Amino acid sequence: MQRQLPSSTATAMAMPMTSCAGVSDSQVQVMDGSMGRLCMLKGIPEDDKLWSARGLVEEQYHEIIIEAHMEYIQAGSVMITTNNYAVQPNYYRRVFDNWQARIAPDTEIAARLAVEARRRCQAEGSVRILGSLPPICESHRPDLTARFIEEEGEAACLWYYRTIGEALRRGGVDALLAETMNSWDEARLAIEATKDLGLPLLISMEGALRDEAMKPHPHLAGDIAEEVLRAKSQGAPIEALGFNCAPPEAILMALQAVESSGVGEHLRQAGIKLAAYANCNDRKAVHDAGFDVLKFVAAGPIRVREDLKGTGYVGWCHRFMAAGATYCGGCCGCTPVEIRQLAETLTEEEPHASLSENAAKLLSASRNDASVSTTASESELRGSIQTLFGGVI
Repeated sequence: MQRQLPSSTATAMAMPMTSCAGVSDSQVQVMDGSMGRLCMLKGIPEDDKLWSARGLVEEQYHEIIIEAHMEYIQAGSVMITTNNYAVQPNYYRRVFDNWQARIAPDTEIAARLAVEARRRCQAEGSVRILGSLPPICESHRPDLTARFIEEEGEAACLWYYRTIGEALRRGGVDALLAETMNSWDEARLAIEATKDLGLPLLISMEGALRDEAMKPHPHLAGDIAEEVLRAKSQGAPIEALGFNCAPPEAILMALQAVESSGVGEHLRQAGIKLAAYANCNDRKAVHDAGFDVLKFVAAGPIRVREDLKGTGYVGWCHRFMAAGATYCGGCCGCTPVEIRQLAETLTEEEPHASLSENAAKLLSASRNDASVSTTASESELRGSIQTLFGGVI
């Protein structure tokens, strides 16, 4: 039996591509930013087991999730992502005995909360809701992901992605977003499980394209693009290829690698767009600890990189667009403040200024920009490892 949306929540809920890499501002669709981080700042407690799913399993926090979605819509996002990134087997089964039974209803609630946020903003005709298909085991750990797939079996992984895909569809999403994929094997399973659900698919890889030894290989993005093209030719309704939750430098390298490999033109011919939403946090401690949470938890809070505060990240977004990205937003450390700044630059650009010129201006201006967005609330996050993955868990 499916669990219904809790009563109090239910009551409250009454562009063409060009033939070259760069895109114009009128073609860009603005995505949202960090949800986990924003929800925590708004009152959802820290939880190092359930992460952002804490806001789903306890009805008292549903309104916070709705409000967070609304903040992004009001800031200019025309694509928002559901808050179910942490509704996955590896997290749920260490908390719930009935974890398999909870996966679908909690995911569906996430979708309905996003739909309600859009309704309250009266944005049904202008905002799309992307249903998150998260990493099946852990973020930024292709080694653990490979082990999980081998030990659990592909059938179990397909069941999981099928289950949440169907739940997201019931909840009212407009498309599915497989995000922060650790490997093509993981992305392939998400595609195979959901390709016949009647919803467009956006496939977003962890932008550094790390191997199982944690070494980054963004220069291999062209190979991933080839796999995406192959999957679409075999019937998968793939709308976009993205790169996310890596430093902006890595994501830019991945976008440039797609174009320099010659695959970019094939993507455009196939109607596949490029998406980019980077991690804005200073991740040095994480890298030094080999992406092991238990090792870097003692290093203190993860903070937004100084050069990505203010308009700094927006400048990188313009570089992503100049490299071909049509969908652009932010991941961990990115807030409605940055999304609003990005949206404003897209509506107020000088008529003859190129995206690369605007990127240079914004990056230069950020060196002296004193605005700190929500990093002013960083003291509230001291000691919290969730700030590292705030955009997605």
